[in-house]
Amino acid sequence: MRLFLGKPSIALTGFMFTGKSSVGRWLARELCLEFVDLDEEIVRRAGRPIEEIFTAGGEQAFREFERKAAQEILPVAGRVISTGGGLVIDDANRSLVRQTSCVVWLTATAETILERFRTSRGKPRPLLDVPDPAARVAELLGQREPFYRDCDLMVATDGRLVEDVCAEIIGRIGS
Repeated sequence: MRLFLGKPSIALTGFMFTGKSSVGRWLARELCLEFVDLDEEIVRRAGRPIEEIFTAGGEQAFREFERKAAQEILPVAGRVISTGGGLVIDDANRSLVRQTSCVVWLTATAETILERFRTSRGKPRPLLDVPDPAARVAELLGQREPFYRDCDLMVATDGRLVEDVCAEIIGRIGS
């Protein structure tokens, strides 16, 4: 079994729009590992989109789906896992991800996050569906940064190509 800084899998953490899914897919392909997007897994298990989970039960309902999916997905070795941006705010999730994975924190400035949010045509982001997304990004980044810092590697994604971010990760984990 291959190890990444002593761990059997790689988990990408970080705020939304930092590139976790894009980098994760590319990294898994480069390392010949299985890729799992935790948000996609939650949607599959819930049988409905994330925004519907939020509408029906709020963030708490979503976090419960996330916790259950993480408990089943993270312990399986040989994966690159794209975690949700808020996974690490839960103590149990954070502990589990640290035990099972080489944790790579993908970072981006608030300005980059907002630009990517404004130009995205992907899935809705319930936590940014507010009158002032910039204020919400700043608030959430401030709350979450201490949790993101509990990682093995920190890699900036601002203004970088996915393949360049992956090359840095691969170079730093020595694989």
